[in-house]
Amino acid sequence: MSAGWSLPAGTDPRALHAPEVLVALQVSCAAVRAASDPALLELARLRLVDLLGTTATESGAPAWGEPSAAAVAEVTTWPTSDAFDATARAAMALTEQFAIDVTGVAGGPLGDAAGALGGGVLPFMQGLYLLDVGQRVAVGLGAVFATEVPSTLWAWPADGADVPDDPMVAVDQVMRATARLGSLDPVLRELVRLRGARHHQCRRCQSVRAVSALDAGADLDLLAADDPEAVADLPPATTAALHLTDALLAGRPVVGPELVAEVRAALTPAQVVELTCYLLRNAANKLSVAFAADAAIVEEGYEYQVIAADGDTITVDAPA
Repeated sequence: MSAGWSLPAGTDPRALHAPEVLVALQVSCAAVRAASDPALLELARLRLVDLLGTTATESGAPAWGEPSAAAVAEVTTWPTSDAFDATARAAMALTEQFAIDVTGVAGGPLGDAAGALGGGVLPFMQGLYLLDVGQRVAVGLGAVFATEVPSTLWAWPADGADVPDDPMVAVDQVMRATARLGSLDPVLRELVRLRGARHHQCRRCQSVRAVSALDAGADLDLLAADDPEAVADLPPATTAALHLTDALLAGRPVVGPELVAEVRAALTPAQVVELTCYLLRNAANKLSVAFAADAAIVEEGYEYQVIAADGDTITVDAPA
């Protein structure tokens, strides 16, 4: 393995290439544990470990809370287990739907979960986002860097870290820190964002176009294509990024040796880290879709956005 891909054991690649993002992610996880029921979040974590196939990586990771031993032992059979009360069952149903097909949340388990959790349903769902997508991108990082990236490394901040009361404040810092990264081509970044939006069927995300991508030469037909590879001769870095996006977001995340080789040949270590950070950032759209709050704000055409120097996303007039 070349030096660029080789890491000391127990190192999250983001610690080297995107430390601000990693710190913000760690704080966000602490914030949802403080704002939600940590025992329910731990049951959700265990169920997601099984659904996503991350048992080996997560086997020694710290628990997010302390559910009963019976519930832990029967987490995969929760629908019929006496260890789960109505609240826990509602949370488990929401967990499974969120991870498997987020488009079914609003019309499915959300109502029962909101009734059972009350105002706690939002921080619980924010926790699901971090647990679900956090593990997905960790699979990608682990495969490409040939290392283990358990939640031990990305879900627990340093002692004394300032953890806001509102998890969304912390998650917003993840968004902003990621947006300040700058090693990826803007067209690649936009095609990856739109691929994720289509996977999650986020209506607003699909109606948005990044001005930076248009300025870099992307045309609207390319950005509107369900399969950009079918309508344009894309650079190897872009095709590798799209293939990694599909592998991590569609179904159970699996990154095989052929994809690892493709990604390493086309992208630098820093670019791979930035790509996975953007996948996490973009997949916050799962929250909007889950709450059916993802409607486009334009009735026709597109909404155009730019990223400011501080990482804030701003809607602007259509470029001339």
